Amino acid sequence: MLLSERNQKNLDAMRLIESVSRSLKTVSWIWGGFTTDIYVGRILREHDDLDYLTLNLYLLKINLSEVFSSYGWRVENLVNGDLKLKKDGIKVHLGNVELDKTAKWTHNGEKGSLLFPGSWLSFDVVEFVGMKLHVIAPELQYTLKEHPELLNSDWVLREKDILEKECRGVFSSELVYKLEVLCPKNKLSQPLFKTRAEAARSWKSHSM
Repeated sequence: MLLSERNQKNLDAMRLIESVSRSLKTVSWIWGGFTTDIYVGRILREHDDLDYLTLNLYLLKINLSEVFSSYGWRVENLVNGDLKLKKDGIKVHLGNVELDKTAKWTHNGEKGSLLFPGSWLSFDVVEFVGMKLHVIAPELQYTLKEHPELLNSDWVLREKDILEKECRGVFSSELVYKLEVLCPKNKLSQPLFKTRAEAARSWKSHSM
């Protein structure tokens, strides 16, 4: 796929986020649609936005806001505590994650968190089109794509989600077996995951 102007801007933003995160002694892991491209090693489609998990975002919000503002980005504080960045039609969403043996993603602020193995966030970088990036592990991306109700119980499948499902081959059969067979859907949310009550109910009903 030829590199569009929009995707070039996305790549520039990814490069900046890595640089800013490093300067503030934190890490931002990309998740969402672009991760499939990174796993494959090439850009597969046009991307609307960028999604990140930033280590200890809440503690660094002032610093992050000041730095990105200095680069001409408009910074918005969201009600759940996340940061949204906008510039030249490009949107970046930074979510807060805290890391110990277990990672805690406060995707719904104080109202809901997602817990998953800390090993699903690696400090090793991945090379992609001449950049070194931090990206979530395939285990986390696979789970989020197969079970979006963990984050939003009212999730409606979009066309781009269907396209990404067609690229499911990037996930190894061993990984799929481990997550879908060894960790059945009705058990996966405990102890690996914990989210708000309505999402948990949706997860339970989906697994029956």
